[in-house]
Amino acid sequence: MSIVRAAAGRPPVHADAAARVRARRASKARIDYSDDPKIAQTIAEIADQLGCSRNEVMQSLTRFALTNRNWKQVGLYGSKGLQ
Repeated sequence: MSIVRAAAGRPPVHADAAARVRARRASKARIDYSDDPKIAQTIAEIADQLGCSRNEVMQSLTRFALTNRNWKQVGLYGSKGLQ
């Protein structure tokens, strides 16, 4: 009597690589913004010092800002608005 075994590992979640890429892009939003070159350089320096990507620095900065400031009450640059 012969026993047929299934392939090891879990079954694939996506049909192919293109489907995997589409699923990833659907689950992550991209945000693109422009800023002063000095700010961009500072972000790059922080990334180099911490050994991470600029994207990870921006994610951390954004999460910190959203957690530690009441934007609806205080506004962008304080109670007087943009200056």
